[in-house]
Amino acid sequence: MNYILLSSVLFLALLNSCHQTGRSTTETSTTAPSDSLPWVNYSANDIVRDTTLFDQPKQIGKLTDPALVEASGLAPSRRNPGFLWTEEDSGNPNQIQLVRPDGSVAARFTIDRAINRDWEDIAVGPGPVAGETYIYLAEIGDNKRRYPEKIIYRFPEPAISGQTLPYAGTITKADVIRLTLPDGPQNAEAILIDPTTKDVYILSKGDESELYQAKYPQSLTQTIMMTRLLVMPFDKVTSAGISPDNREILIRTYDYLFYYPRRAGESVADALKRTPRMIPLASEPQGEAVGWAIDGSGYYTTSENPDASLQAIYWYKRK
Repeated sequence: MNYILLSSVLFLALLNSCHQTGRSTTETSTTAPSDSLPWVNYSANDIVRDTTLFDQPKQIGKLTDPALVEASGLAPSRRNPGFLWTEEDSGNPNQIQLVRPDGSVAARFTIDRAINRDWEDIAVGPGPVAGETYIYLAEIGDNKRRYPEKIIYRFPEPAISGQTLPYAGTITKADVIRLTLPDGPQNAEAILIDPTTKDVYILSKGDESELYQAKYPQSLTQTIMMTRLLVMPFDKVTSAGISPDNREILIRTYDYLFYYPRRAGESVADALKRTPRMIPLASEPQGEAVGWAIDGSGYYTTSENPDASLQAIYWYKRK
């Protein structure tokens, strides 16, 4: 494969990406001392750029809806093939949106009795009922590290077949999974749902990224203390996703996208211990979303709209 070794200059750029224009200047460092946690056995200098797996970004759409300017997650819909779920963060309405790849909104669903304090990521995966697909909505953002709990809203994925579009619906009942971190409040913007085990993972957003796990079944009556598993050398992780076939993992920052193949029967943590590859990522004003295509034929990214710049949807086709 035609790999290009990352230079030390690129490594420094990765570590300082939080200082680029458009990033929050009020965000508190989210990384607690991690001396007791195992670091992965690679540094940013060990990661190589791989252009053999996926095409360079192609803009296929843009989010033009004035009510959707802070998209902070992408997940492929199982029950509505060809559509993507997204959500907005901090202080926006308690809604999720179903969008077409061209960026147009096909449906909105209000999550009854939920408050959007800082929703930061969204995922689709299995849940309590066999054969049912669920949406996992992650209220995990905490720029100032002041909230003792993180919340995952989980509910069966709605379908829009037979509805007049654009459709407006309501999710009347959502499971509320309350989580706390062993090292206290941390900022985070990325989740992973293991399609095999149904475990929930959170990746912190700091000068490095810590991986936390809440094993299935997750209690709905008691706050769950998550387990810290490992530390990765990624500055400002903003989104992540496991492929629908459970064989690949993506982790993105504002400026870089990391790809991990996953072996059969391998845990998420073990997959992330191996050195990833850096794969194509468009230059986005504040990129906080990545999601696979439902058939694994590629992946999508998009950005928030912090300064009225274009919220493009990019497509990266598998070669």
